[in-house]
Amino acid sequence: MTDVRMQPVAAFVAVAVSKGLPMARITEATGLTMADLIQTDRRLPDEALPRLWRCIAEALPNHAIGLDIAEMAPFEMFGPLLHVASYAETGRDALGSFVRYRRLLASDLHLALERGPTRTALVMSHPLDQDGPTPGPEASLGVACRFIREVLLRSDAVLGVELIFGPFGPAERYAQVFGAPVEFGAPVNRLWLDNAALDQPTRQGDAHRFEHLTRHLELLHTDLLADGAGDGLNPVRAAIAHNARRGEYGAEAVAARMGMSLRSLQRLVRAAGTRLKALIEEARERHARRLLGDPSLSTDEVAFLVGYSSESAFRRAFRRWTGMSPAEARRGGPGLGA
Repeated sequence: MTDVRMQPVAAFVAVAVSKGLPMARITEATGLTMADLIQTDRRLPDEALPRLWRCIAEALPNHAIGLDIAEMAPFEMFGPLLHVASYAETGRDALGSFVRYRRLLASDLHLALERGPTRTALVMSHPLDQDGPTPGPEASLGVACRFIREVLLRSDAVLGVELIFGPFGPAERYAQVFGAPVEFGAPVNRLWLDNAALDQPTRQGDAHRFEHLTRHLELLHTDLLADGAGDGLNPVRAAIAHNARRGEYGAEAVAARMGMSLRSLQRLVRAAGTRLKALIEEARERHARRLLGDPSLSTDEVAFLVGYSSESAFRRAFRRWTGMSPAEARRGGPGLGA
């Protein structure tokens, strides 16, 4: 399941239609009509996005539609995030806004900015990545590259790209669109960015305006987290948080806490456009990041506290969430609170 704003989906559909995919076929596959797409403040209905990706892949085989989206999708699909980020004083601050407020775009989206000695990784993942190859990651990271080059004016920032899927078309076109070497079959989706370029002042950086707009964005973000974007899942999140304090992250335990059968709880969460597993994993990641900030705890102890029976299983999960190992997170430090 997924939870995505309609606005970026409308941009994806517009590009697919421009490439010859009839809107009638999209409607048949997803249930989405043009009238639905116009209502950009809505959330995407359950299962519509994976159906959209499958429809595009079947209608346009051997065509890198993700790259078309990367080149053509309007930046306005980012909504208020774009406006705020464009006034950041540095590229790092701008990308940090997207990391901090990523759930304004999609509640299941994992986005992290991890700094190394000379380069920084912008790591992205989504539960849909586990459902099979889709052009979603290349489209999203491609739009991010365009934002870095065209809005932040840092054409020298992108050093390389790693994608878990693809290529869906000629490999040389990927290098052309990203303007950097591209590796396929990688463990995570990420952009490698030059530290010096990211830390340079942006063209229209304005500290006062950025702070003012960020306060407004913080209110949107707080409202989203407080009411679950209007999805009615506050009791579920509260039950997960209660169990997490005891190191219990099982789906059955959440259902028991709420006095429901597991199947009934799963239906309730699905009706709100997400998955119980995604809500539990979100709590696990947040708890793990906080615990890793305590140097007195070993990684094995952190793994146990967030409900994993082995350190190796925890390491795999943490890398899936963030694109780095727990040890790398501890060395990086600043990424722990994202």
